[in-house]
Amino acid sequence: MSLRLFPKHLGVWEGTYTRIAPDGTLIDRFNSRLTIRMEGERGYHQVNEYTWDDGHYECHDFGVSQFDENWQLQFDNPRIKGHAWETQNSVNLIWSYKDRPGSMLYEMIDLIGEKEEVRIRTWKWSYHDQFEGLTMIHENKVSNDPNRNPQFWEELPSKRFTGESRSNR
Repeated sequence: MSLRLFPKHLGVWEGTYTRIAPDGTLIDRFNSRLTIRMEGERGYHQVNEYTWDDGHYECHDFGVSQFDENWQLQFDNPRIKGHAWETQNSVNLIWSYKDRPGSMLYEMIDLIGEKEEVRIRTWKWSYHDQFEGLTMIHENKVSNDPNRNPQFWEELPSKRFTGESRSNR
């Protein structure tokens, strides 16, 4: 396998998303739990769970995406379309929300600390070539084993969010 960084991101991560407007005002803040696993040599499966202080919950299953012959992750699911790749020390992504034509997001993910059990992520949002702000994400790894709870994967189909998401507005 030619991947150096993606395997370090496998597991379960918990954290906080903080979205700010271009002028620095707070737009939104919510908690997250991401579960990431490999399926086969080239399959990458990620599930994001979000919870707001008012109890609103969303579960976004991005399905299994594939790494191409250059080990770039290509994803095209009902919610987003884009790609991701490794650089020297970071994983970079570019994607758009399918329900927001004209949206583009640019993400950088870095592992910090000696044990690499802390992730820091930034999203830069644009919409029809206008800057819309940033999302700052801080996550801690809570498990190296994304399959430690088989019931999670069994219940996943009933948890999938299908309404209008708060997280991409």
